[in-house]
Amino acid sequence: MLKNYLKTAWRNLWKGRVFNIMNIIGLSVAVACCIMLFLTVYYEFSYDKFHTNLDKIHQLYFTKNGADKVEKSTSMPAPLTPAVKAEYQDIKYITRMGNGGTIVRYGNKQIEESIRFVDQDFLKMFTFPVVKGDNASPLKDLNNVVISEFVATAIFGKTNPVGKSIELNYSGEPRSFVVSAVVKDFPQNSSINFDLLLRFENAPEYQANMKSWDHHDHNVFVQLNDNVKPAVFDARLQSFVKKAFKTTIADMKRDGARPDAQGNVYTLNLLPFAYNHFDTELVGLEGNSVNKTYVMALLAIGIFILVIACINFVNLSVARAFTRAREVGVRKTLGANKWQLLSQFWIETLLVCLFALVLGIVIANFALPGFKATFRSQISMNMLLQPVQLAVITGLFILITIIAGLYPALLMMRYKTVMVLKGTVNTVKPGKVRNILLVTQFSLSSLLIVCTLVTWQQIDYLKSKPLGYSKDEVVSIPVGNSVNGARSLELFRNQLNGEPDVVAVSGAYDNMGSGKDGSTRTSIIGFTYKGHDIHTNIQGVSYDYAKTMGIKLLEGRDFSREFTTDSNAVVVNEKMAAQLGGKNVVGTYLPMDDKKPSLIVGVMKNFHFRSLRSEIEPLTLVLSGYEMNYIFVKVRPQNLSKTFSMIERKWKQTFPNADFQGSWVNENTERQYKAEQRLSTIFISGAIIAIIISCIGLLAISFMIMVQRTKEIGIRKVLGANIAGLVLLLSRDFLKLVLLAALIAFPLAWWLMSKWLQSFVYRIDIEWWIFALAAFIAVGIAFITVSFQSIKAALANPVRSLRSE
Repeated sequence: MLKNYLKTAWRNLWKGRVFNIMNIIGLSVAVACCIMLFLTVYYEFSYDKFHTNLDKIHQLYFTKNGADKVEKSTSMPAPLTPAVKAEYQDIKYITRMGNGGTIVRYGNKQIEESIRFVDQDFLKMFTFPVVKGDNASPLKDLNNVVISEFVATAIFGKTNPVGKSIELNYSGEPRSFVVSAVVKDFPQNSSINFDLLLRFENAPEYQANMKSWDHHDHNVFVQLNDNVKPAVFDARLQSFVKKAFKTTIADMKRDGARPDAQGNVYTLNLLPFAYNHFDTELVGLEGNSVNKTYVMALLAIGIFILVIACINFVNLSVARAFTRAREVGVRKTLGANKWQLLSQFWIETLLVCLFALVLGIVIANFALPGFKATFRSQISMNMLLQPVQLAVITGLFILITIIAGLYPALLMMRYKTVMVLKGTVNTVKPGKVRNILLVTQFSLSSLLIVCTLVTWQQIDYLKSKPLGYSKDEVVSIPVGNSVNGARSLELFRNQLNGEPDVVAVSGAYDNMGSGKDGSTRTSIIGFTYKGHDIHTNIQGVSYDYAKTMGIKLLEGRDFSREFTTDSNAVVVNEKMAAQLGGKNVVGTYLPMDDKKPSLIVGVMKNFHFRSLRSEIEPLTLVLSGYEMNYIFVKVRPQNLSKTFSMIERKWKQTFPNADFQGSWVNENTERQYKAEQRLSTIFISGAIIAIIISCIGLLAISFMIMVQRTKEIGIRKVLGANIAGLVLLLSRDFLKLVLLAALIAFPLAWWLMSKWLQSFVYRIDIEWWIFALAAFIAVGIAFITVSFQSIKAALANPVRSLRSE
C-alpha cells in the first residue's frame, strides 16, 4: 500500500509540476534563509555558555543618579576589590580585569599581543582549562604569565613553553616573566578574550592607583557562595558604598542628585555575567556586546519568511486540491476511507517538503560564506547536527507537512461525493481562508518594507549629518604597541614635512570613530569647581590638533609651541564651558590636578567626538599626560588615493616593524554604525525574499483563478470588454487585499521603528510618505505579478475559451 501511495504521489506531483516547482522554490529559499538566520540567533544566545559557573558569576557596576540623568559604569577603582573581599564573606571568588597590549620577545621572535591583568581567582571563576603547566595556581607569583595555545604555538612552536622566560614591554620598560601555564584557546562565542594573563599587580601605575578611589580603569567580577542570593547581596553592598564613597555621595547631593526608590544616589550593583553579551547600556562592559534588538530582528525576519512560505504552501495546496475534486469524489465512490485520502495527500506534501528541505540546505551551504561576510557571523553548517537544531528542524518539518498536507484533504472530504462529481463544489469558505492568508503574507512583507525604508533613512542621516570636524580629508593611523606614541608622532611628522599634499599632522589619545584596530578609549575625570562637581571627557592631543581635525575655535587660541606654559593648558568645548559658567572662561584655571591648576586657553565649538547615539558631552583637550595612540594627517582634497598611498609608503619606511592600519576618518565614523548597517541589510534582504515568495504564491493563485474564470473572460470579450478593463477587473480583488494588508502592517511598523529610533539621540522623524511609498511598492509589485496572468487571459482568443468550456 505504501509503495502504491508513493507511486501515485509521484504521478500527481509530476502532473502538477508547475505548482509544485513554485512550492519547492519558495519553501527551499525560506528554508535556506531560516537555517542561516536561526543558526545566527542560536550562536548569539550561546555566548559564554561554556563557563561552568556562568549562572553564579556577576559583574560589578556603579549607578549614579545625577540631577539630569542616570549613569551606569562598570569601570572600578583599584582598591575596591580587596576592600569588598575583606568586607563580605559572601564572596567565593573575585577578580579585577584590566586591559593592555605588549610586545612579546623570545629569542629572535617578536610579536604584538593583548594582555589581561587579573587576580588569582580569574581562572577559578571562568572556564579556561589549563592544558600545560600549573593547574592549581598558575598565577601564584607576580612574575608568572599564562598564555593561550595560539600564542604558545606562535612563540615556541612545538616546544613546551612551561618554565620558559619571555620579555614583555607594555609600559616602556621590558620585563621578564616565566610561563607558568598554557590555557586552551577561548571559543569564538566568548565575551572575554586574551593572549596573555598577568597578575593585576603588574598593571602600569598599580601602586599609585591603589591609593586612589577616584581612578576607575578596570572591570571587576565576583562569584558568590552557593547559598547567597544576588539580590540580597546587592542590597548589602550599599552600606559599603556609603562608607567608601562618602565624599562622592556628598558632592552628588550638593549638586542636586535625585535619589532612587531606596533613597540612594550612588550604588554598587550586580549584573549577571550571562547578560553580558546583550547589554549595550553599561559603559565599559566587557566583551563585544550586541544589541538584542538586532538578534531579535534576525529571529523575527526568519519567522516571517517561514510563515510567508508556509502560507504560500497552504494556498497552493488548497488551489491544487480543488482541481482534484473529482479525483477525490471517484476515490470515495470506489471505497476510499478518510485515512486513506489523508495519507495520500500527506505523502505528496511530505515529498514536496523533503525536496524543499534538501534543496534549502544546499542553497544555505552555498550562500553561507556571503552571509557570514555580510553579517559578521561565525556560524557553520555543522551546527545543524547538534541535538537542539535537529529537533527543531524535525519538528518544523512535521508541522509544515501536517498543516499543508492535511488541511486541503480535510477540506475536500467535507463535501458530499455526488456534489463533487457534478462539479458543484462551493468554494466560498476556502476563498475566505485564502484571502486571510494572502493578507497575512503581504502584511508581513509591508512591515519589512517600512522597516527597510526607515533604517535606510536613519543611516543616511547618520552619514550625512555634519559632525563639527573634518572627516573627509583626514587619515587616522593607529600607532600600535611596537613603537612609542609620542616619539613615533614626531618622527612621522618630520617624515611628512615638506610633502605638498599634507596640510597638517597631529596625534591624540583616542581615535575619531572606530578605526581598523577596533579599539576605543574613554577617559573621564571629575573635580570640584566653585562648589560644584564637574565631570568631563579628557582627550590627550598634540600640537595642531584643531587645525588637523578642522575644529572651529570660538574663543581664545589653540595650543602653541610659542607658549612653554601650554604643557599645563587646556582647551574646552562649549558644553564644558557651560558647566563652568558659560562666559569668560578663557584665562581661568581648573583644579584638575591638586598640585598644579590648568589654564583654559581656548573654547572650541561643540563637535560629535562620540557617535550620534549619545549627546555631545563636556570635553577637555590636554597637551600632556596621555599617550599618543593615533596619528592624524590632514591632506589636500586633490588626489586622495595617491596621497593615501604616499602616507602608507612613508609609514613603512619610518616604522618597518609596525603594521599600517590607516583609514580615512569618514570610514571610521561610518564604522560606528555597522550594527545599524547590518540591520538595514537584514531588512532589505528579508523584504526582498518575503516579497518574492509572496509573489510566487500570488502568481500561482492568480493563474488558478484565471483558469476558473476562463468562460467569464471569454463572454466579457465577446460582449465588448477591452483588455485594460479586463486586467483591472481581474486584478482588483487582489490589489484590495494587498492594500488592506499594508494598512494593517503600518501601525505595527510605526511602533516598532519608533522604539528603535529611541536609541538615537539624533534621529529622523517617521514621515507619512514612508508609508505611502511602502504601500505603493507593495501594491505595485502585486499588480505586476497579477497582471502578468491577467493580460495573458485577456489576450486569449474568446472563441477557444468558450469552445473548450
